[in-house]
Amino acid sequence: MLKLPARLYERDAVQGMVPLTLVRVLRDYLLAQGLAPAEVLPSRLKLDDADQLARFPAEAYCQLLIKAAEHLHDPLLGLHLGQTIQPAHLGALGYVLLACENLGASLMRIQRYHRLVHDINPVQHRFEGGNLELQWGIAQGKPGALFDESGITGIVQFGRDVCGQRLPLALVDFVNPPPADTRPYQAYFGCPVRFGQPITRLAIPVQGLLAPLRQPDPTLLRLMEEQVDAAMAQLPDAGDLAEMTRRVVAHLAPRGTPELEQVAQELRLSPRVFYRRLAEQGLNFRALRDTALRQVAELHLRDPRLTLAEVGALVGYSEQSAFSRAFKRWSGVPPLQWRQALKHV
Repeated sequence: MLKLPARLYERDAVQGMVPLTLVRVLRDYLLAQGLAPAEVLPSRLKLDDADQLARFPAEAYCQLLIKAAEHLHDPLLGLHLGQTIQPAHLGALGYVLLACENLGASLMRIQRYHRLVHDINPVQHRFEGGNLELQWGIAQGKPGALFDESGITGIVQFGRDVCGQRLPLALVDFVNPPPADTRPYQAYFGCPVRFGQPITRLAIPVQGLLAPLRQPDPTLLRLMEEQVDAAMAQLPDAGDLAEMTRRVVAHLAPRGTPELEQVAQELRLSPRVFYRRLAEQGLNFRALRDTALRQVAELHLRDPRLTLAEVGALVGYSEQSAFSRAFKRWSGVPPLQWRQALKHV
């Protein structure tokens, strides 16, 4: 097996799940490349008989991607594999995406139902500078270049397939280290591609969101969304209530300090039910929120490229002084002192 470039091994162990169908996609790709899947995939996996909702540990999937790239001698596996992901691989969700009126409506549903694809880091969107940005951060760790590259490539390839045209892109960002040669990425995406960024991001000009899909079907969309909503309801919890609360707080933080009502809405609970469930488990919302914000702040403070003001903004504080006071309350020391202490560790 070929040892891959070091950048592909620079990742964190991650929690969460992915659909088993992604492993099927990998198996089919291995076959297409003339490699026996048994060289990479565990023999115990029953991929053809598995239920559409069957899940697979995200960490194990990321390890399979690395193993596959080693066997194929392909450091660009993420870029290549992502181009083979089709809406049909996503079951009912794929039909939802295909039946939307235009690309923008379809992409919004990717965000809404992202847990059916993966629940490592929440997928979010924002409109910035005339672009729609789909992005995910690193609050729950970095799954690695192969995972992120196959994910972004899969979204772009999906958009091209369902619209029947090469959509213009404004920007692609990856959190992972740059490859020695970025030309294959530039050639595929056709836009600036940056590496070593704070978040993984895909920016699409707003006018491109109006591109009609080839087979919009409002009736099918409604029927399939009912199935997808039911599938979402059947998913196991992403973690216990404390962990889910911390995840949601980290997800919402860049928009301002999250309140209980906002977190409850993200968890699809009424504020009253959310408060009661926390109390039943002896949990305190403010304490959970502080823990989540501290963890996110410490993660970003490790990045020397970010100023204290930028770190503060990422955890919901528009004023650096307010962030410094909050961080000292959480950690016992000001953020600048905490960052300086890293140099001596």
